[in-house]
Amino acid sequence: MKILVLSLTKKLRKADKTEYKDKFGVLGTNENSVDVKELFDSSLLLERELNKAVKEKYEFIIVSAPLKGNKAERVFRSKFAFIIPNGEHKIQKAPRGRKKGFRKKGEPIETISYERRKTRVFPVECGGTTAYTFSYTGAKVAFVQSDADEKVLSVLPEKAFDTFRSNEEEYPDGYSLQKRSVRVLTFFERHFPIKSDPKSEKVRKTVMLTALCAFIVAGYFFIQNIYLIPMHNKAIISEIQTIFYEGQQGSGSKDNGKITEKNWKKLKKINKEIVGWVKIKDTHIDYPILWHKGDTADDQYYLWRNYKQEYYAGGTTSIFMDWRSKKGMDSRNVILHGHHMEDGSMFADLLKYGAYSGNLKFYKNAPVVKISTPKGSTQTYKIFSVFKSNVDETLGEYFDFYCGSFKNDSQFLNYVYNLRIRSLINCPVNVNEKDQILSLVTCSYEFGNGNNFRTIIVARKCRKGESENVDTSAATLNKSAVWPQCYYSRFGGTRPTVSTFRNEYKKGKLDWYDGTYKGKGSEQLPTSYTIPTEPETTKPTKSSTSSKSNTKSKTSSKSSVKKPKTYTIKIYGSEKKPLVNKKVNSGTKIKLPTIKDFTKDGNKYTFKKWKAKISGRKKPKYIKKTAKEFKVTANTKIKAIFRKSKIKTQSNSSKPNSKPSSSSSKTSASETPEEPEDDE
Repeated sequence: MKILVLSLTKKLRKADKTEYKDKFGVLGTNENSVDVKELFDSSLLLERELNKAVKEKYEFIIVSAPLKGNKAERVFRSKFAFIIPNGEHKIQKAPRGRKKGFRKKGEPIETISYERRKTRVFPVECGGTTAYTFSYTGAKVAFVQSDADEKVLSVLPEKAFDTFRSNEEEYPDGYSLQKRSVRVLTFFERHFPIKSDPKSEKVRKTVMLTALCAFIVAGYFFIQNIYLIPMHNKAIISEIQTIFYEGQQGSGSKDNGKITEKNWKKLKKINKEIVGWVKIKDTHIDYPILWHKGDTADDQYYLWRNYKQEYYAGGTTSIFMDWRSKKGMDSRNVILHGHHMEDGSMFADLLKYGAYSGNLKFYKNAPVVKISTPKGSTQTYKIFSVFKSNVDETLGEYFDFYCGSFKNDSQFLNYVYNLRIRSLINCPVNVNEKDQILSLVTCSYEFGNGNNFRTIIVARKCRKGESENVDTSAATLNKSAVWPQCYYSRFGGTRPTVSTFRNEYKKGKLDWYDGTYKGKGSEQLPTSYTIPTEPETTKPTKSSTSSKSNTKSKTSSKSSVKKPKTYTIKIYGSEKKPLVNKKVNSGTKIKLPTIKDFTKDGNKYTFKKWKAKISGRKKPKYIKKTAKEFKVTANTKIKAIFRKSKIKTQSNSSKPNSKPSSSSSKTSASETPEEPEDDE
């Protein structure tokens, strides 16, 4: 009889194993041949060696393992928990219960009966040591602790075979026979829940189908974002670029030739709202500019539309003008938006100018932006600021860089000052109060996600008679650039103090300014970190003005000051009538009323949170119940959301009208928020 000994160990020995082999040599006789193999303690390696031993026709296999205390049974179960079932599947497979086609109406489901072999594990007592033996695909296996003495090992094969022979009638060849049946099902019945399925099978099929659907949906979006959207966008852009450059004159270079009137006529036939063309060297940025005059803060038409006005929620090929640049391409600050597409198109290449620090090499290679207009001219804009900004106050105090127009030159210069101190690069480009500027804005991911952080490139229009080239050799990195507070929270350091243009001009620290500053008007920005140095308006004295001048100043002040927008806000508690119903100016902070819990019809209503429906937003905004005030920016309805729970009274209560105690009341598992009806 061929015997194999597999000795499990947690550390393989490199020394001479003569003594180790001599211990199991007692098994060798004239009738038995013994092979000993030391094996790393692993269930996967053990199963592999058992399969090899079966192929090499070993009749008896001994597996020895080091044990501490009385743990033989527990160790045996842990090591063979998967090996024994796998061995059962190798010697016998369940019959295939598959039916082709579909089942006819009323046709019963057939069943196939068979006897399944189940491995029987026998304990074997050898001189006070317990071993475990079983059949594994034709071979007999015994598990024993490695510190068993030679007397136990010498009699182990004989006692194991005696155990199998004594149980042959009840457990033939070491297996018990269990009656099983398999239903003959169609493809649909095997994969979809049917009435005759047991509850566990219905759950299994439902989970598998749900996982399959989730995989298909995830795969679709993956293919759409990685392949379909970029292919669609590339085809759309290639089409408009071909039309735009087909009338190009000269050697074929897109930068040197002049744009003929014919190009713009074709573009205007496609879309009358194409007002320009933007291009930056060594980037994908080479796109038409769109301007929809009806845009508002809540609705920007080309945010999810391309230049053909096709809606595409996956991302669009549109560079569009911000609604605050109300004079279009003639605005003081032309603000252009573009998506940060994953394929590098639209305005994604703006991040080449810098991430956490400026990319000086790329700036020197592409220091200007080219803008073409239907008037037949191509203007050069020189980049003077590359900066990052948050648009969410949770990342720090918000600097409002969305300024399309300015009340006076002082405000404009203070805005430019704020752009330059935030720039990652000290750009050698002068700016003064007579300049027009261009802002390119895209989503950025240095902090948070693309919804709350931006990369902005700002350039000023090349002046008449000025060279279009920029002396980039004088450009340097700005090591003290002003970042939002989130930058210092992550990397440490102190945020530099932000002054104003006027203060810095008096100190003579503005080497980039080449104008004639008069210092008139307020320089306070719509949202900034600075304190206004002068009031926005000054009242004229009665003695210094005549009645006519008074009337002129009043009319001019009325025309210059815009009336703030008013919005309606309604706040509901537990009643149908609103607790608050009034009109307030935009930006007003409304104090939220105190909401108390109450009981009604045997139910307890616990205040959970606020639900705000804001005009212009599709999804409602949820507010914590601890919030004390709400800032009004549009027509808003705020409703208190309650958690409804049933109150169960004690069964042995003597008083019918007694209130249930806290120990006897239980809340139901489901939560049903109670909302008041709209007062409309």
